[in-house]
Amino acid sequence: KIIMKNLFIEPPAISQFGNQRIMGGFGANKADFAWPPLDLMTISGCLKHNGFDSAIYDLNNTKKKFQDIYQIIKKEKPRMVVFSTSITTIYDDLKIANIVKEISKDIITVAIGVHVMGIPKEILKYNKNLDVAVYNEPELVILNLIKNKYNPTNVLGICYRDKYGRIQQNAAQPNIENLEDLGMPSHDKIPIHIYRNPVAKRQPLAIIMANRGCVGQCTFCCQPYFWGKYRTRSVKHVIQELKWIQQLGYREVFWNDARLTSNLKWTHELMDEMIKNKIDLTWSCNDHANGLSRDLELLKKMKKAGCYIIHIGMESANHQILKNIKKGITLDQVRSAITMVKSVGIETMLFLILGLPGETKKTMTETIEFAKSVDVDYITLGIAQPCLGTPFYDYLVQNKYLKTRDWNQYDPSKPPVYDYPHLSSEEIFQAHYEGLRSFYLRPSYILKRALKIRSFHDLKSNFKNFVGFIHRYVWLNRPIKK
Repeated sequence: KIIMKNLFIEPPAISQFGNQRIMGGFGANKADFAWPPLDLMTISGCLKHNGFDSAIYDLNNTKKKFQDIYQIIKKEKPRMVVFSTSITTIYDDLKIANIVKEISKDIITVAIGVHVMGIPKEILKYNKNLDVAVYNEPELVILNLIKNKYNPTNVLGICYRDKYGRIQQNAAQPNIENLEDLGMPSHDKIPIHIYRNPVAKRQPLAIIMANRGCVGQCTFCCQPYFWGKYRTRSVKHVIQELKWIQQLGYREVFWNDARLTSNLKWTHELMDEMIKNKIDLTWSCNDHANGLSRDLELLKKMKKAGCYIIHIGMESANHQILKNIKKGITLDQVRSAITMVKSVGIETMLFLILGLPGETKKTMTETIEFAKSVDVDYITLGIAQPCLGTPFYDYLVQNKYLKTRDWNQYDPSKPPVYDYPHLSSEEIFQAHYEGLRSFYLRPSYILKRALKIRSFHDLKSNFKNFVGFIHRYVWLNRPIKK
């Protein structure tokens, strides 16, 4: 018997460009993204797998306002409302709890997200209308809360407010061992045609995760510290999901795994099965230079299976910084990975970050110049944002480099919330702005992109991305020089 009492809400956008809250997102989008709310979809799918129904409202990407929540609550009449959060939107996201309690004091309000996982008791103190803060993997926690008839007492993995208003913390919920016990994310409960990626080949876009956690230990990343040990679904289970989303009308997939090739044998098997089953989806993924630089045969299979671009996490071109953050790669591996990936006809995107421990004006320049020296198709140039619970955050606190705990300021589109003795927040922000301009506005780069246009879709995509880039980084977000 399916019981409908549960409502999941992706809160409205705070930034004019939309916000990213899924799986530890840091708030404001930096490009024309519209990601499906995968964390809420995964919880919803877990509930369905166990006989409980739910509704999902993505107010972020449908451009709804907080005022619209009143009608949603009255329509759905939920017993529980679960909403996602991010570090830089947390204060606004908590407004949902206020709206819910205005309508009915009996509805349970639950907040999830990496920021909530880091400081669950503090989050509850921010808003008296929030009943539960989830500090472990949310799927089993939410499921057990429902099975316990919405009584938070003895439900593992949460902090909650008891009947006397006191904040209590229950014991931790162990991470799920078999990811297939979660069922399939609810790809069918969202308006699929609104989701997009600025470099996507086709639409609609779906996000899936084949594994959870990461084999790496990068000190700035929340993956290994919040999601625990690396766990993988079976290839058979992943293929079932790919077939289903194809039937639903999706035409493109982004793999939200930290590294798709963490287990090379498993990835070979996945590619073989995608090819064998004629999965008609174009796709992109995140990956690591070390794995990519040592398996040309796998790259050929990835291309045949529909891969058109791989995002390579490099972060910095300075050897000492790479060592400081425990990245586990060399620049030679990055060069080799780019060469090998492009040799099979797959494009490359480098993930770069400014402001990591050991950063100087010189090292920031090194990173930008390295990106321009290799034949990479795109870069993302971010500013290191400290995530609670990571060694990077602890490093900033211990050395008194952190300037504020005002979470509104922890925004990737703003100057960072820390100063180093030799490098200011404003200097990092200026380098970020100038680095993006110097990479993307090179005449040689613009010509190279123009020569790659093969269709009207390519022309439209490149033009839209160029206009968006000018709006964000040449006009709107340009630093103010003193």
